[in-house]
Amino acid sequence: MNEGVPAKAAMKKPPVILYTDESMQEAAAKMYHMKNYDAPVIDDAGHVVGSLSGDTLMTAMMKGLSPQTKVEEMMERQVSAVLEGDLPLPSFKWNPATIPVVNESRNLTGILYPEEWFAAVEKDAKQRRDILEALLNGEEEGVVVIGDGHKVIFSNRQAEKLLSIHSGDRITDVLDKNKITDVLSDQLSEETYSFYVKDKKMRVKKQTITAGKKTFIALWFKEMAPSFTNGEEEGWKEKAEQMETILELAYDGIIMVDRHGVITMISKEYASFLEMDEQDIIGRHVTDVIEHTRMHIVAETGKPEIADIQPIKGDYMVATRLPIFKDGKLEGAVGKVLFKNLGGFKALKKRMEKLEKELANYRGDWNETNRAKYQFDQLIGTSSEWTKAKELALKASETESSVLLLGESGTGKELFAHAIHNASPRSPGPFVKVNCAAIPNDLIESELFGYIEGSFTGAKRGGKKGKFEAADGGTIFLDEIGELPIHMQVKLLRVLQEREVEKVGATSAKPVDIRVIAATNRNLEKMIGEGDFRLDLFYRLNVFSIHIPPLRERPEDIEQLVPYFLKKLSLKLGKEVKYIDRTAMDTLVKYNWPGNTRELENVIERTANVVDSYQTITSVHLPDKLTGVKVKEKPEPLSEQMREAEKQAILHALRYTEGNKSQAAKLLGVSRTALYEKIARMK
Repeated sequence: MNEGVPAKAAMKKPPVILYTDESMQEAAAKMYHMKNYDAPVIDDAGHVVGSLSGDTLMTAMMKGLSPQTKVEEMMERQVSAVLEGDLPLPSFKWNPATIPVVNESRNLTGILYPEEWFAAVEKDAKQRRDILEALLNGEEEGVVVIGDGHKVIFSNRQAEKLLSIHSGDRITDVLDKNKITDVLSDQLSEETYSFYVKDKKMRVKKQTITAGKKTFIALWFKEMAPSFTNGEEEGWKEKAEQMETILELAYDGIIMVDRHGVITMISKEYASFLEMDEQDIIGRHVTDVIEHTRMHIVAETGKPEIADIQPIKGDYMVATRLPIFKDGKLEGAVGKVLFKNLGGFKALKKRMEKLEKELANYRGDWNETNRAKYQFDQLIGTSSEWTKAKELALKASETESSVLLLGESGTGKELFAHAIHNASPRSPGPFVKVNCAAIPNDLIESELFGYIEGSFTGAKRGGKKGKFEAADGGTIFLDEIGELPIHMQVKLLRVLQEREVEKVGATSAKPVDIRVIAATNRNLEKMIGEGDFRLDLFYRLNVFSIHIPPLRERPEDIEQLVPYFLKKLSLKLGKEVKYIDRTAMDTLVKYNWPGNTRELENVIERTANVVDSYQTITSVHLPDKLTGVKVKEKPEPLSEQMREAEKQAILHALRYTEGNKSQAAKLLGVSRTALYEKIARMK
């Protein structure tokens, strides 16, 4: 009832405002002649911090307090303020004389008097009742609402005209008692009936309404058809029979509904197909008679539907649904159906279903690939630096600004990007991941921006959508942004500035609605000095920068990460490995972890493979690089040892070059593309 009367709608300008540093003498001067009023008390920031009533002020003076006593020492601190947009009713239970009204910043904007708010509520309720009554009186149908004892508590003008019924009447005294009693006692909350009222055939729709703890029944009455004189009726019947015969011959079935979806006519063939009698069908809502029908939708929207394949009775039929207009006004709909000799249509339907299933699979695969998987509660750790990074990321999720994630390899930058997207308003949209280092230079432009058909040799027919376009409405995560070629940095800058992309070979740009999250383990400021990264692009990306601390700077988090990884890997490996002794845990905590969290997870997985189910992990099970002790183990195959040696060589080169893959490739004597492929296999 009072949804539309927030505090702001009924508040007044405060006649008196007190400040915490004012004296009792100053307060008394302001509140002179103010009766039954609680003056709000605010601090220097304009925030409401208390209230002071005239009674409290008088009591303080009678107790002999100094006139210089501060308001802050006398005020009531348990003040119940309401926001401008809130409903103040819960605050009235304390029976306050006045209630302060504040904005979102908690600054005082007005004062609310309970009696004035209740008056506003009453006025709003009356306005709503008047609007509702006007709407119901404008209905073409007669509307009657029945309360206790079959008493009419409301009837619109059309009901009074059709039924000669008024508020206060007992409906059983006005209409056929037996029929109306059957309708009212029917346990169905919604149903449509058909019977005669004063020699007029009426369609009666019933709906049960619950308001508070009371239940009412609303009835809609509509006259089904006009009456005719005997001569007119005979002529009309003859024409109707001719038309019905034509329709029966032209189609397997015909059906008509009014604009409410109630059936007004059905052909004999269609009724027979439905295994029902025509008279039992007419007057009922079409959804109660025909499964999977859309006739009521066409009657409501006025939009035709041609040759739709409709499931029915475990089979299919072809249905065409057309709206019926009279003098430009939508009156209902007519449906024409074919349910005989539909072998070809059924084969086509099965083919369509197969194609739709394949499309759903492809769409599901795309959604699975382009969605964020991790939430903030999956960023394990409680150290101060880690908590600070999470808090910054949570704030970043509330904005539309670009985010730059900085940190060493393996610290969890991608997990942060996932969490920011999932906590943002863009979470329903796609989350598109791009590893800038893994795409060859000659393909990166077409991958990011897409291309049109015929733009270059080998271009797909119909062209291709780029990563930026795929991320429209969501987030794009540009990992290893420091590896982006300088010529692509210019195009990325345009996307960030103009929010539009231009496909390779296109002559015009297309606007995109994206949020960019970038990540790097390189020193971008150093790259700017060396001319490898654009300063203007850095400023565009570095709007909201977050440093992800390396694992060696938060060793206390290892004791939370290890159980988390063990639980995760137990599910993956199909074995129960839950426990690790104190000595082994201390060894993990003391290790430097150059590969950060990724290396820790690798060590835990390797260890979980070594131990048996329910066995406690000890130092013996840890790699010797952590313990410094050579453990007698069965040697791995030569291919595995070579792969591990290659991996360690790559990690060493990357640490030496501070993550610069181009320099690392030169030191290792391999091409950058070959290095990228090896790194991808390592992951």
